Amino acid sequence: MNMNEKELNQYKEQGYLLFKKFFDPQEIDKIRNEAKDIFLNQLVEKQIIKSKNISEDEFEKAIITLFNDHFEAFANCGKQAQHLISLHRISLHEKLIGKLRDLGLHFPVISTRPVMYFNKARLAKTEEFYRVPPHQDWRSMQGSLNSMVVWIPLHNVTEELGALKIVPGSHTLGLFESRENAWYRQIDEIQPEKFISVEVETGDALFFSAFLVHSSGNNVLDRIRWSCHFRYNDLEEATFIQRGYAHPYIYKPIQELITPGFPRPDQIKNIFQ
Repeated sequence: MNMNEKELNQYKEQGYLLFKKFFDPQEIDKIRNEAKDIFLNQLVEKQIIKSKNISEDEFEKAIITLFNDHFEAFANCGKQAQHLISLHRISLHEKLIGKLRDLGLHFPVISTRPVMYFNKARLAKTEEFYRVPPHQDWRSMQGSLNSMVVWIPLHNVTEELGALKIVPGSHTLGLFESRENAWYRQIDEIQPEKFISVEVETGDALFFSAFLVHSSGNNVLDRIRWSCHFRYNDLEEATFIQRGYAHPYIYKPIQELITPGFPRPDQIKNIFQ
């Protein structure tokens, strides 16, 4: 897969590239529909709805009830959405990996698990969890200097729905000072007028340097903004090798049983009958 010189120069200068119609929209729709189905299962289980066959407006209303009345179930739905096979499959799409190589990642490797977002003010405890403040992804990745992020909308995302806001060229300014907040960390020193909104459609893919300063836009439509992003390092990048392939993420399970007394032997037997 070859990239023309104009695209490569833009990426080096601006720190990002937006590829229109990069993926088959049906592949993207499948991810969002499967994510919704996770929530629908719990909406039926909690008797918030009678059937999974509901409209988009009914779903948006019902999921707010799940958030308010059954937050643990809501949060667990969100966690399960991060592990959808369709989500992981597209993060490994041959076309995507080829584009990473075109942009300079000689030996691409996944930095951390794919992340799916479903942002809406009434589905967040604090503002940082639906409107992510300015930040650089490298601060949490701490990987190769040419590390890259691929941000994918799961439907059309306009400025009114909270389109991603970026600061072109900020990737060349180094790692900015940041402060801890309820979400993770945020950058305060960049003026709002430096940001531009990137409106996208289903099937588009935004590639950007992990050093590019970006934030969520302001979703004023009271609808869920569905999106996902993937992070990649380069195992051939010299400083990454010199730093012993630094890896800041910690994954581990809890020790306790979440549901005391579960499962009973008869429940297991029923599965295999």
